[in-house]
Parts: sequence; structure tokens; C-alpha cells
Amino acid sequence: MAPEAPKRGKILFLTNPEPSESNIFLATMHAVLQLQPDAEIHCASFNLLTESVVSVVENLRQTVPETAPITFHELRGIPMKAAMNIAFSREGAPPRIPNYLPVSALKSPSFFNTTQGVRDIVPLFVPYNGPQLVEVFTSIVEVIKEVDADLIVVDTLMTAALTAVNHLNVRYVCLSPNSLKEFTVMAQPYGAALWKFPAIPSGFDYPVPWHLIPMNIYFLIFTIYTFMKDQRRGEIEAHLKKETGADLRTPINLFRDRPADMKILVGSQPEIDFPLVVADDIYPCGPIMVDISPVAKADPELLSWLAKGPTIYFNLGSLVKVSEERAIELAIGISVILETLETKPQLPQHQVIWKIMRLNDYPLSGSESKVVDVLAKWIEADVVRIVEWFPADPNSILKTGHVVCTVHHGGANSYHEAVSSGVPQVVLPQWADTYDYAQRVEMFGIGRWGSRTAKPLWTAPEVSSAILDVVIGEKSQEMKENAAKIRAAVDEKGPGGVNAARIILEECARIMA
Repeated sequence: MAPEAPKRGKILFLTNPEPSESNIFLATMHAVLQLQPDAEIHCASFNLLTESVVSVVENLRQTVPETAPITFHELRGIPMKAAMNIAFSREGAPPRIPNYLPVSALKSPSFFNTTQGVRDIVPLFVPYNGPQLVEVFTSIVEVIKEVDADLIVVDTLMTAALTAVNHLNVRYVCLSPNSLKEFTVMAQPYGAALWKFPAIPSGFDYPVPWHLIPMNIYFLIFTIYTFMKDQRRGEIEAHLKKETGADLRTPINLFRDRPADMKILVGSQPEIDFPLVVADDIYPCGPIMVDISPVAKADPELLSWLAKGPTIYFNLGSLVKVSEERAIELAIGISVILETLETKPQLPQHQVIWKIMRLNDYPLSGSESKVVDVLAKWIEADVVRIVEWFPADPNSILKTGHVVCTVHHGGANSYHEAVSSGVPQVVLPQWADTYDYAQRVEMFGIGRWGSRTAKPLWTAPEVSSAILDVVIGEKSQEMKENAAKIRAAVDEKGPGGVNAARIILEECARIMA
């Protein structure tokens, strides 16, 4: 009798569809199938992610035709981002910038602004109201029971999924695009979370200046207290308990009181983070990037343009919406940069590409555009390009070797894409943990915080000065060398998605043994 074939592990991935979270899930599923093409993978999310999941398999089948399919399970209810829009628009919600965030979330950090901002952003952790949460939670529970996976991989920001896996007491690991700090800072020796590391909403320097330590302690305690005592969150928790019997679990629980036997796989590594003692249940995988098509394939014309000269790349991510006033200020900064560089004939012609998401509708082309008016001569000469979308992945643009500075908002993915590509950075942080990434860039000497005075806004003089410092300043060469060293440290660890996939497959095999 032939020996029984070994059982294939069955793995279920649960994620929000927003790119800032789903991209690392797509990359990790891709890596799992690279390592084990016949793996049985299921993915549960909202329908926004359907096509992306299909493309993972299609991509792999070009080289490995026998790659197993990924079974997609569409969740009922609404995604997190849509729920947040409803939560921020509800009666009694804090004042909000239309079609965007609460007003307080985008004010300069101060004692009053920061405490008010903390109160106003609690819905980020529990975006749903009671009935909405019950619908998504119930749908996830049904998928978990139907699939009956050996191991579940959960998005650390997906409150309904965290609640479901804990309620059902199933085996799971968490996967996060964020930094090591969020999950390890509370375990640092000598209470360093209080006096050394800046509280997430503070915008303080690292290490925290001695005279700001009392306020840092206050912000940390206030944030935890505000979340735990928030009336809306309490009502949602009570409704969930009444309807389903489940206890609410949120990302906050992963920072403070996570299960002892649960692993958290983080898309970061010590070489690109604050100096931290990493807890045993935290697994630094390194940056987890989606498998990208090179610019030469996705957008050959763009590659030809990039090759014309050193390029400064502006991309404030998929969440930051820029008002016309802020866009004009940034355009003035770009004009200052280009005018300054033109006074140095020994340098090649630098160029700028700017990917922008508009807040409300204002023109970005034609004679009526105030932004175009500022940059008209460079746009006409095709030295500046302003786009809302292009087919090339941002990471592929960085990896062309033509980008000499990337300007971003301090998102985890933007930071990790830049360090993985060895490109110096200028960070214009907008909120919460984005200030931490501005601190990391300066700590490692790989760029500048471009809005330290105006944060979270920016001024043309400050941002242009920071970018010129990175591109041609006294320390620009040192920054380039430091960025290359950081990239080498990332490369040495290997692809983050592959590292995460190995841990997931090993954990699945251990459970099945």
C-alpha cells in the first residue's frame, strides 16, 4: 500500500482591503505559494480585494503553472474605511474637515490639540457602530467555521477579526505592516515607554527631551484611559456582547494584553527601527512588499522620462488628501528647489514627479489651475509632472535608481519602500505614528523631517530647505551612503514576505503535528 500523502496545511488570511494593510497580506500569500505551491490558502475580506487576490495566483502561474488557487471569501457588511467615514459623519461627532478627518487630527501637536485629537480618533480603533460590527463579526465567524483552517493570519487593525478569533479560541498569528515600537514599547526595561519613547500622538523628539517627559507620560496614560472609557466604544462593546456573547478585542489589546501564546509578525526589523528590546512573541520579518512589475513593463514612457535626470518623487500616500491651499504651498516649495538647482550649472537638470490626492475638487491642469500657475514653466518643459494616478507601483519607481529623494507622509509602507530601495527621504508627517517615521529618518541619517516647525502642515521655505539639504546639502552624500547601508541591512535579512511565509508555514506544520 502506498504511503498516505502528507496533509496540506490550510491557512486562512483575514484582512481589511485598504492597501496600507492588505498589501502585506497579498505579499505574504504570494510568498507562501512560492515556498509551497500546493498550499491551501483562503482569504476573507471585502469585495474591494477580490481582483488583487486573483492577480497573486495569476502572477505566480506564469512561472509555476501548478500553483494552487486562493479561495476568496467575501465578507458581509462594510469595510473599515467606509465605517470610519460614517462614524466621523454621525450626529454628535467631532468637527470634521469635509470628506476627511476630524479637524483636531490635523492640528499642530500641543497639550490641548493632542488631547482633543486623541478623543476624536477613537473610532479609528472601533470604526463600526454596534449593528455594523455584529454583521462583520458574524460574517467572519461563519467563514472561520466553514474553512476550518489549521491556522489563521489576522490583520492587527481588523477589530472584527481580532474579536472573532479570540471568541472562537482558534489558533492564529497576527501580521502587521507597522513598526516594532507599537508592539514592544510597553515591555521596555526601566519604564522607557514613559520617558524615552515619544507617545504616538505627541510629535516629540526621540529620545524625549527631559522637560517634556511629564507631558509624554500624561499623553500615554491619557490615550489608554480615553480609549477604555470612551462612551461610544462602551456602547458598541455592550451591543456586541448582548447580540453575540463575544468580548470586544481591538488593536489596543495587542499593545497591552495580547495572548501569551500568540505570535505577531511585523513588517519591520531592528536595523530600521528605534533601539528596542524585542519581546519573544514579536517576529521582525523585515519590510513586506508586494511583488511588483518593473516600471519598464508597467509604464515604459515613465521610465524613459525618469532616466532623463535625477528625480525628486512626491507621494503622500493613499490616505492623505491635500487641499488646494496646501498644494499651492508645496508647489511654491518645488519652484524654490528647481530655481536653486538651476543656479548650479555643474549639476544635471533635476526633475519632479508629484502624485497627489486632492481634498475636494480643484484643477490640476489648464489655465485655471493655481498649482499649475506656480509651476507652469517647468510643467511646459516636462521637468515637473503632476498626476493623480499612474500604472507603475510606487516601489518600482524608487527601485529604478533615478530617484534621489522621496517625499512622503511618514506612513509605514512609504518608509519601508524607501529604506528597501536605498533612497533618502523627506518626511511630512500628518498624524499619530507618522511622526515616529520622521524621527527614524533623522536618527539613521537617511533624510530630513521636512515640516518640524509647521507640522502637520508644511511651508514652502521649510520643505524646500529640507529637500535641498538631502539633494545637494553638506550631508547629502552621507545620507546617500547611510541609505545604502540601511538597504544592505534589509537585503541581508531577505524578503520580508518570504520570512513571514516561512514562520506561517512552520507554525501551521507545528499545529498539525
